[in-house]
Amino acid sequence: MPITNYPDYMQPAGKAGQLSSYQDYTADTYAVEQTVPFGAAVQLNTTGTAIKPIATGGTVIGIALAQNIHDWVEKKDDQNYQVGEPAAIVKRGRIFVVAGGDVINGQAVKVDPATQKFTVDGEIGINGAVFKANASANQLVEIEINLP
Repeated sequence: MPITNYPDYMQPAGKAGQLSSYQDYTADTYAVEQTVPFGAAVQLNTTGTAIKPIATGGTVIGIALAQNIHDWVEKKDDQNYQVGEPAAIVKRGRIFVVAGGDVINGQAVKVDPATQKFTVDGEIGINGAVFKANASANQLVEIEINLP
């Protein structure tokens, strides 16, 4: 049966790290070494036992999947994985991230480690990742990622 009413199945784009499609995505679980915001590109630590946000010279292993609903009443800082928590990291699929500048559908995805935003001219490329929509700086944009 075809999906005829998209909002019945997926929530509208609301935050970085939110899946944009339930179709065929893969996520691995890692321990968190440093606080990782939802929707952030991550890399392994030097021992390969935990993850942290991407840094200069790092290799992107995936994007942190958003898990929790934000508590707007208490204004909690709960849109990230805390140290020691298990984190779901999307390696394959479509996910929303924050654009660091103007991007165009089909362009290759890169990350700027200083801002942790996704651009076309960032320092670190993500092999097999492309933008799936147009966006301007600080807007949510869908990317498709396909990492081993």
